[in-house]
Amino acid sequence: MTGAIYVAGALDYETRKRYELRLAASDNLKENYTTVVIHVKDVNDNPPVFERPTYRTQITEEDDRNLPKRVLQVTATDGDKDRPQNIVYFLTGQGIDADNPSNSKFDINRTTGEIFVLRPLDRDQPLGRPQWRFTVFAQDEGGEGLVGYADVQVNLKDINDNAPIFPQGIYFGNVTENGTAGMVVMTMTAVDYDDPSEGTNARLIYSIEKNVIEEETGSPIFEIESETGVIKTAVCCLDRERTPDYSIQVVAMDGGGLKGTGTASIRVKDINDMPPQFTKDEWFTEVDETDGTNLPETPILTVTVHDEDETNKFQYKVIENSGYGADKFTMVRNGDGTGSLKIVQPLDYED
Repeated sequence: MTGAIYVAGALDYETRKRYELRLAASDNLKENYTTVVIHVKDVNDNPPVFERPTYRTQITEEDDRNLPKRVLQVTATDGDKDRPQNIVYFLTGQGIDADNPSNSKFDINRTTGEIFVLRPLDRDQPLGRPQWRFTVFAQDEGGEGLVGYADVQVNLKDINDNAPIFPQGIYFGNVTENGTAGMVVMTMTAVDYDDPSEGTNARLIYSIEKNVIEEETGSPIFEIESETGVIKTAVCCLDRERTPDYSIQVVAMDGGGLKGTGTASIRVKDINDMPPQFTKDEWFTEVDETDGTNLPETPILTVTVHDEDETNKFQYKVIENSGYGADKFTMVRNGDGTGSLKIVQPLDYED
């Protein structure tokens, strides 16, 4: 007769490598004893485990020295300790081009776990990014076995490599003529793609580089708030009829001394502050006397005026009691802005 030994539950080599059993055989009268030693054979049932789930490091953006440059080293261990520890590392994710490795920004030593940056990296918008995230894998049995993984975050430290820019280039504003000093004209806003939390790299100070000077006083006509870019009038009483438009150059400078320029084009808005002027001091015309039934429809005289203001919304009228027979005439405004004198009552030469 024989006796069979069966495994009643899972055996874990890493927990216990050897079992010793005491067996007994009995015929109900006598017993005999023996010892059985069972050795558990290790199999590859544990994937590699990294020292930490996430690795973080920081490098300086746009650093082109000593490339490729080591940025950190990862280490994974295999729980199957009595098996060969031939772990192989590889990367996937942002900055890794498995199909064309020459385009990759990061690489790893497959045996040591050292991660390298391969080229200068730009942190700033619009084309850069402040952080690169990818995954590192560790595979045992020389890349043929089980796989473990960890996350890698590479943060880029900002340098002051971006000058401020005015995206529009030319900005347009307006101000009403004859206004007081201190009137808000417009706001100039520049953009700096450097990190605002990194010192003063993106802290902007505004100034006017090419201002307009008032001839009478020699004073600048405009001023700008250094921290906000708000442009105001520095003098009062701008005259549109004298100067309808101004152009000034605005500078934005960051904390590192880099500068960007933009143009402010300022239009002076008209108010009705100029009376219309007849183009002649006196006008002369002749007309035949009329009866009471056939007054001429056509004007007997057309006059023109000039108005320095933009609106030109003037009207014509005959001033009452301005002369004998003034009530016999009226004025109408024409579509082209001229005025026509028309007869509204009969004219009698003998009167």
